[in-house]
Amino acid sequence: MPFINAGEVKRLVMTIVLLSVSQAIPVAFAQSNLPEPLTLEYALSLANEPHPDLELITADRDKAQADILSVDAISGFNSSIEARAQWVEPGSATSDQSHNDSQVSFLLEKQLYDFGYSSALLKAAQQDVQHREFLIKDLRNQRRIEIMARYFDVLLTDLEYIRDNEAMSVHYVRFDRMKDRHALGRVSDIVLKEKESVYQQSRRMRYSSQTKQRLHRARLALALNRPESLSSSLALPKLKNLNRKLPELEILKKEAHQTNPVIQAMRKQLEAAQMRVSAARSGGRPVLRAEIEASAYERQFGSRDDIQAGLVLEIPLTTGGSVKANSARKQANVRRYQAELIAKEREIDQEILRLWLQLDTLRVQREEINVLIDYRDLYLDRSRALYEMEVKTDLGDSMVKFSDARMKEAQTRYAIELAWAKLDALSGGAHDEK
Repeated sequence: MPFINAGEVKRLVMTIVLLSVSQAIPVAFAQSNLPEPLTLEYALSLANEPHPDLELITADRDKAQADILSVDAISGFNSSIEARAQWVEPGSATSDQSHNDSQVSFLLEKQLYDFGYSSALLKAAQQDVQHREFLIKDLRNQRRIEIMARYFDVLLTDLEYIRDNEAMSVHYVRFDRMKDRHALGRVSDIVLKEKESVYQQSRRMRYSSQTKQRLHRARLALALNRPESLSSSLALPKLKNLNRKLPELEILKKEAHQTNPVIQAMRKQLEAAQMRVSAARSGGRPVLRAEIEASAYERQFGSRDDIQAGLVLEIPLTTGGSVKANSARKQANVRRYQAELIAKEREIDQEILRLWLQLDTLRVQREEINVLIDYRDLYLDRSRALYEMEVKTDLGDSMVKFSDARMKEAQTRYAIELAWAKLDALSGGAHDEK
């Protein structure tokens, strides 16, 4: 910044302070039913609340539970009452010449054994339920990560706004001062337009940052499943993983293969498919069931029994190839799920590697940012001291650069916390609510 006197320095500082104070607070948002200020802990606590994505998977889980009931019904008791009102014209040799041949019967039937068919279907249905449970667990982990990311976005856009607002203030003062010098004929039109152009660019960036503030608050509200509740203020979160030691890569991969909810879900899906292959192969096997029938008749004959009880063994002789075709279809599903499971394990291994390397890089980046913050802080102190001594100063630029360094520091810290959250979710869901 060129040499300016003490009066201009004071005008610069006052302009920055006034504009920053008046604009640092986001525009008024709709009345929120969220606490003010909103905390990250409270925001994350909403991850398990009803949400459209969660409701979809829960509905699939409930459907799988209904399939268990359907399989249980195969070997359950089936009973019915059959009533028949019937008029007949008896033959001449019949001893009972009455015409009312009505009857009522009570039927009770239960399948006793089907040689593994219903047992395999039941195990498959149970695996389906567990498959959905693991997907629900993973979705809750992903919801927490999404909420955390959106929360950090809001905090970063607020810092970005403060930086851009300070930059606009500095350029406004320079342009305003240049207008005074231009009026005195001390600078040319082109110099004045240059300053105005720089000011207008900084003004556009400031308004762009203000737009981002509202946009990211809307995204956070949507992640919290409260799209109409835009939080005005967010509390700075307590970051727990900044100094966390990074485990060995192979340890993380091993944990993920054992406890990752998506991998576990796909294994349950595979096991269910294998059980359905067993059920399909049992489709042509015999079925043993018990039957009891009690009846009451209007006309009595010697051949009519009041009570009948028996065991029925049904042995299919031919199925027309349907059992073989059904088994082949089910076996194809097994091969498909096996391939998808291997592909998912490799995909998760690659994502773990990416996050592992990212965290190592962020560690070094944080060390760099810490030095930069110290430097900008000291430089700002020197600029303030020069200002108080009414000596040439670049206080405005120093304030902007310090704000920029503070934003970069926050970006690094939040990136570390978010990367750990993703890594924990991949290696077993450490952020899942118990």
